[in-house]
Amino acid sequence: MAKSARTNARQRRRARRLPSQLNTPALRLVVLSYLRRLGEEHRAARVRVAFNRRMRTAIGRCEPGRGRIDLNPRLLDRYPQELVPTIVHELCHVIAGIRAGHGPRWQELMRRCGFKPDLYHDLDVSAYETRRRSWRWRCRGCGTSYVRKSRGASLYACGSCGGRLLVEGETGVGARRLASSRRA
Repeated sequence: MAKSARTNARQRRRARRLPSQLNTPALRLVVLSYLRRLGEEHRAARVRVAFNRRMRTAIGRCEPGRGRIDLNPRLLDRYPQELVPTIVHELCHVIAGIRAGHGPRWQELMRRCGFKPDLYHDLDVSAYETRRRSWRWRCRGCGTSYVRKSRGASLYACGSCGGRLLVEGETGVGARRLASSRRA
C-alpha cells in the first residue's frame, strides 16, 4: 500500500472518532494547552477530566474545589464541536474558584482562551431529558398517603400525625404494571 493511501486511511479513522472515545491523556493535552495559554500550568496535576455517563442534559460540570471536570459523552458524541468549548468553560471555573461563578474573573479567563463567555448551551437535549421517578409513601400511624420524588421516607415524618413513613412503591406506568402483575 502506498504511503499516501495509508495516511488517508489513518486520517479518515481519526475523523470518525467520537469524543467519548478519547482517552484521558488526550483530554489532559487539551487541558494542558489551555492552562499554558492562561499561565496556569502549575494546576495541571490537580485537574481531572472524565466522561460521566450518568449526566443527562448538562454537557459539562465541574467541582472547582476538587479540580474535577465531568463531560457528558452522549451529548458530546452528538455535538463533537462542543468538546473544546465545554472543557474550556469548566476549566475556567476550576481556575476562577468556587465563589467566582460566571462573574468577571471567569469571563476574563474565557476571553483569554479565545471564547465568548457563554453560560448555557442551546443544544437539543429532548432525547436525554431527566426521568424523574415518583414514590408513594404511607404513614404507618394514620394511613395518609404521599407521592414524593425521593425514596428516603425514613428521613421524614407524617404531616398529619407525626408517624413514621413507609415506602409502598414506585408510582407511574411501570409501577402500575408491576402492581397489576403481582395481583394476578
